Amino acid sequence: MEPRDQLTSGQAARILGCSRQHVVDLCDSRKLPCSVIGSHRRIARADLKSFLDTGRALRREEERSLWLHRALVGPLLRDPDKVLAHARANIIRWRGAHRPDGMTQAWLSEWEALLDSGVDAVAEVLVSRAPHAVDLRTNSPFAGVLDENERQAVHRSFRRHWARDHADA
Repeated sequence: MEPRDQLTSGQAARILGCSRQHVVDLCDSRKLPCSVIGSHRRIARADLKSFLDTGRALRREEERSLWLHRALVGPLLRDPDKVLAHARANIIRWRGAHRPDGMTQAWLSEWEALLDSGVDAVAEVLVSRAPHAVDLRTNSPFAGVLDENERQAVHRSFRRHWARDHADA
């Protein structure tokens, strides 16, 4: 493999937006494949891309948001017009509540464009672990699509999942 196809842990950390030590921990736990040369780790660009696309470790609140957004896929597929109209109405309401030059406006514009792209594009973002999708979901316009009972059921399920999968952490 060519040297340009390999990244240092520091380069991988900059791409992932995390610390170099976190990349080292991911490599040591075998969550991110790497080669070890002496005390140095090298990560193949293809492995990092695969990790970004599928396996980045999410913080608890990011994972909880992912679970809630996964639950939205059912209503979205059953009645896309209703769910997308609800998200659009939230965007319109929130636009008036935030500064016109603020970061929230940029996220709302991005969601608006995504909603215009159709159900497939929206569903992909709702279930993706990619960093940009995680960021988009922190400003999700889907508040209120799930009723309180559905939302609470997802929260209970998530708490059991998190406790089981992070018991050793």
